[in-house]
Amino acid sequence: MTSITTATSELEAINTMLSTIGEAPVSSLTGTLPNEVTMAVATLNEVNREVQTRGWHFNTELEYPLSKNVDNKIPLATNIVRLEIIPSKYSKQTYDCVQRGAFLYNRQGRTFVFDKNLDGTAVILLDFTEIPESARRYITIRASRMFLDRMIGSSELRGYTQQDEIIALSTLKQAETSTADHNIFNNYDTYRIIDRNSSSIIDSSGN
Repeated sequence: MTSITTATSELEAINTMLSTIGEAPVSSLTGTLPNEVTMAVATLNEVNREVQTRGWHFNTELEYPLSKNVDNKIPLATNIVRLEIIPSKYSKQTYDCVQRGAFLYNRQGRTFVFDKNLDGTAVILLDFTEIPESARRYITIRASRMFLDRMIGSSELRGYTQQDEIIALSTLKQAETSTADHNIFNNYDTYRIIDRNSSSIIDSSGN
């Protein structure tokens, strides 16, 4: 028996998805699973990545340390889905960095080798159980809509779950607004745009 006093679990999310196509709930996500359950798990994971990649207050790390290894390369954690070094701290003529595979790559000089540690803004992919309930709800509803469309494709049911998705997204955005102090220092997209403008006044000394 589930409890409304705890946040939505992955199992509950999967059972919500199964209910949209009229399938009975499952008691576990381990062992050999029916095809419908396997598809639901894959869809939930897909949507979880998609939504978190947008970058929210709960999964964005500012001043994220990017440290060199013994080879003077900067390895990146596998759960980093978006990354940008802080433009106001580093000259664009010296550091034009992107994520390539498991390492940071500097397009200025076409190299993976760096002469110092850097700081960046990183969007981190979190497990489903690590994100706020508003995000879990939105992801569950969006995944349910996609799952239903892939499994059955009923336009009548899809219209109903699209409305649920709109409401869930609105709730997530309200939670984002109330928990984050949105200014140039902690909003990823705004901070990135303003910092790019600010970087134009920095000299080319590499600092």
